Amino acid sequence: MTGAGATYASDRPRATVVIPSHEGAADWVGECLAGVRAQRDVVPEIVVVLDGPAPTAAKIARTIVPVARQLHLRENRGFAVAASAGLRAARGAIVALLNDDAVPDPGWLAALLDAASRNPDAGSFASRVLQADDPRTIDSAGHGLTRWGEPFAIGHGVPDGPAFDDERWVFGAPACASAYRAELIRDCGAFDAAMEAYLEDVDLSLRAQALGFPCLYVPAARVAHRGSATYGWGRGNGRAERLHARNRWRLYARSMPRTTLQAGAPAFAVSVLSDLALRATRGDHAIPALRGTLEGIQGLREAASARGAALGARRVDDAWIGDILRDSEARLLELEQGPASAARRGRTALARALAAWVDRRERAQARPRW
Repeated sequence: MTGAGATYASDRPRATVVIPSHEGAADWVGECLAGVRAQRDVVPEIVVVLDGPAPTAAKIARTIVPVARQLHLRENRGFAVAASAGLRAARGAIVALLNDDAVPDPGWLAALLDAASRNPDAGSFASRVLQADDPRTIDSAGHGLTRWGEPFAIGHGVPDGPAFDDERWVFGAPACASAYRAELIRDCGAFDAAMEAYLEDVDLSLRAQALGFPCLYVPAARVAHRGSATYGWGRGNGRAERLHARNRWRLYARSMPRTTLQAGAPAFAVSVLSDLALRATRGDHAIPALRGTLEGIQGLREAASARGAALGARRVDDAWIGDILRDSEARLLELEQGPASAARRGRTALARALAAWVDRRERAQARPRW
């Protein structure tokens, strides 16, 4: 018994599924590809992007999804480059992106396409992503971003349940299991190659919002995600934590609208320092995160010089983006409802304080100057 993914798509497919992978993913990519092959009610174009030499991963892809197009990159340059290559090569009107450590339910793609047809104003779509090692727990129900540049996964670590059953507008779509209209990729230009990995999807969501492409969370599009199988978040040598810390500075300096940037910059600095202090207290890769912070500071001039390319074609004003980010902050506080650890309670208190601080600075900026 095979799904629609076992047959060839038409020359003008409704959807393309892009799966960036690499040789090191050989232990888990097969499960992802089998999940794509088993998709029901739609025949997608499948594009597997191999980031650097990957003979074993390529063989696995040919065996499980022989109909897939394979793009081979000469060198390993990271997720952002590989994913962007696949997004640009896609021919579908809707382009879905799937991490090689994520396994979709058979109805995942059909649910995304149904949501796209019912919501023509939506530019991107976030899946209901569950933790693979505990499918009763949410990994993400969309991405959030605050005015002080704190990114977060909506619902992360919260038990799955009715609270996540309704479609709703969110800030952005995590790249582990997302979908985009082809027009969004055309206008936004996919991911920032300089980021390599981590926050490249948040950055794309911010630029997409500035171009008038909102994001819809689709609860029926279910995916199980292993999480950080490649970069080793929370384990290994701290590479993931370094990239995340570095890219947070680049995201804020390059893509945040000017009014919010000016009002939120002091709160951004406090948030970054608080994160480093918490990591040092817990022994949680504090040194790699500090290195990433220093790299981010060193790259501020280059990031600021790229603001024109990132935001030059924007179609909405700063106030519009500010409202979207305020709504996103409410999603952050939702994470802390109910029983919570001391760390989560502290995070809530800090978030409320930073939000109030940014509010005051925004009001001060808005006062007329004579």
